[in-house]
Amino acid sequence: APEVAPALFTRRAATMAAFAAPHALSARVALATTPRASARRVAARRALVPRASSESAQLGTAKLPATVDEAVFVRSMFQWANGLTTSGQNLPFALPQRVDALETGFSMAFLQSDPKGEPGTFISVGEIVASVEDVDGGARALIVRGTGKAAEKGVLVDVPLVMNTMVPAIKNAIAMSSQ
Repeated sequence: APEVAPALFTRRAATMAAFAAPHALSARVALATTPRASARRVAARRALVPRASSESAQLGTAKLPATVDEAVFVRSMFQWANGLTTSGQNLPFALPQRVDALETGFSMAFLQSDPKGEPGTFISVGEIVASVEDVDGGARALIVRGTGKAAEKGVLVDVPLVMNTMVPAIKNAIAMSSQ
């Protein structure tokens, strides 16, 4: 019995250390990466957000019940998307992301370093754009589109990860906005 107790204690200590490290790291990263953006940089970021175009692919659709408070639903979906990218401890993404709120949804840009720009600048290589729109029959639905490399199947490894976690997020947002 004495040999088992130290081994069990060691495993627990290792597990506790693994849980503690990401929280401490994310707090340091969050403090280190909150620079103020100039008006020119903010305008440049907004210019990167593509709207639905002929170069987009529809990734998903979710019909909304008539009882949904659309403003609450949209805000909830934006908070979910922004929470995925805030600390990096929630999901292991290959590319950094930027989430922007849209009037009827959100845009999640997948970023890569700009090879032609200044060091430390990023460009969007693909985006997931989700917006609430009218559909046939007078109903409203959340339409999810991929643009850029996000529209090409299998190119950005993060797209399936985001789409798989979106289904429960939509259900939760509908529940929250129907109360």
